[in-house]
Amino acid sequence: MLPPNCSEPSLAAEAAVATLLALECVLGLLGNAVAVWTFFFRLKVWKPHTIYLFHLVFSDLLLALCLPFLVAFFLSHKTCGWGHTPCKTLFFLWALSRGVGVAFLTTVALDRYLRVVHPRLRINLLSPRAAWGVSGLIWLLLVALSHSSVLGPPTTCTGSGLGAGGSFSLTWQEAQSFVQFVLPFSLILFCNGGIIRILQRRLRDPNRQPKLQRAQALVATVMVLFTLCFLPGFLAQVLLAVFRGTDSCRACRALVLASDVTSSLTGLQSVLNPVVYCFSNATFRHSYRKVFLSLRGRGQETQAPGFDLRDFNS
Repeated sequence: MLPPNCSEPSLAAEAAVATLLALECVLGLLGNAVAVWTFFFRLKVWKPHTIYLFHLVFSDLLLALCLPFLVAFFLSHKTCGWGHTPCKTLFFLWALSRGVGVAFLTTVALDRYLRVVHPRLRINLLSPRAAWGVSGLIWLLLVALSHSSVLGPPTTCTGSGLGAGGSFSLTWQEAQSFVQFVLPFSLILFCNGGIIRILQRRLRDPNRQPKLQRAQALVATVMVLFTLCFLPGFLAQVLLAVFRGTDSCRACRALVLASDVTSSLTGLQSVLNPVVYCFSNATFRHSYRKVFLSLRGRGQETQAPGFDLRDFNS
């Protein structure tokens, strides 16, 4: 916990975090609402990678719906005025939505890697029903991993900061944060490197270049998104673990502030994931372009001739 007399809140920092979370909520809900509309009214064929994207959208919506309550949490100086159980449920859903989003981003990257680098593997013949089963297992696994948000100590909902809670709970949360960042990020780096090697080998095959370049752009986008949204929070968690138990008020406040700010950046996941959807399927690109043109007052423009709204494996 924070040393005595070190718990004075930083009003400016909390207001800044709340503002960022509110902006993420608005943009995330708008971007993912377009994605949901595309799934239900534009896509005609659902393939395994489409199903993974659908679950990614659902996790983003869940994350965005948590953000207004987190805004209230920070504006109330990191206290929950609505009770202990609702507060624990909020942090459980927040942790679950982030974890599931990470898992499905990794699944999308792995799916593209296997189809490009190892196209003859039987796993690429996975049926949509099997993909739904895989998605269900991912949700169950992340529910189990996120249970510490509900079963953890009461201090989770009081903003007590550095070293709050019991030793086992803190160790579990730190190990979970490590696994949920390092393992997916390593897999995505591996997938990106594999696709780049395939691109270099097939430079003389112009017919294969567009598809390979789209695949590489998709995995590279996921990698950049991971770096932007999750690397700062992961580094802040590492610092919190290293300096746990320090008696310096200045260090404690700086670490808690860094943790608050970097944790809020994970909400950008729901804002930036539509870029992943656009690289995955031309139907999403058309939907977002249509919305953008409508906002600019050019909603009369129709889709390009010959555009096929059916899903395809780009």
